[in-house]
Amino acid sequence: MPRKVILAAGVALASAGTIELVSSDLSGGSNRVIDNIKGRWSQTLKFLGKEATLEAAYDRSARDDFLESATLSGKADDVSYELKTSFGGDVELTASADTKDGTNVEVVANNRDGITKVTAARDTKMFDREVAVEASHSPQDSGSKVKLSSVLGHGLTASGTVNVAKGGARTTDYELEYDASLGEGRTVSATVNPANGAGEIEYEDTKTIDATITASMDLGGKPKVTVKRAWGF
Repeated sequence: MPRKVILAAGVALASAGTIELVSSDLSGGSNRVIDNIKGRWSQTLKFLGKEATLEAAYDRSARDDFLESATLSGKADDVSYELKTSFGGDVELTASADTKDGTNVEVVANNRDGITKVTAARDTKMFDREVAVEASHSPQDSGSKVKLSSVLGHGLTASGTVNVAKGGARTTDYELEYDASLGEGRTVSATVNPANGAGEIEYEDTKTIDATITASMDLGGKPKVTVKRAWGF
């Protein structure tokens, strides 16, 4: 293991954390066994007189010589916040709060562009069915989006999204999602877009060996198999 990763693991030992090894695509016959190494550690501290969590992440595929990012999250009064910095990149702040009628309002901003996204989400009833409604707006490109999703039952969820671009041009997208358990530690999920037939099927197994095996395939594409093993500290 490279010296840089050992240093990241040493940071994790100082508090709660994990080190994770991710394989290459085993279905492609690649000779490279380890595709990526990730590390994560977290510590509870006091910020603005309240309890907060500081979390740091290492991702070799993103940056192999230092931590990829650090995140400070917590709650001040009724506002939840998350302040994230990508070393060498932007600093992003996400703040959210619930209104009295049950609507969750979220604002995302960064040090370069200011406010980048405003979102309002809540659950409601339509045609005697529970529906999750989410409306968002991006000031940077003046684009807006409304998404409605509902659980149809037996692991099937349907969602529809209306995108409104600057100038008023509209596009509509639909998606079906399916999730099911095949027994202890084994699940299968699928997403399908009825309009264009695109989608993905994924099988996950955490039972057969002491690791997570993931087999996935884009509809009309080739299967991909990876193995992920994580250690907690």
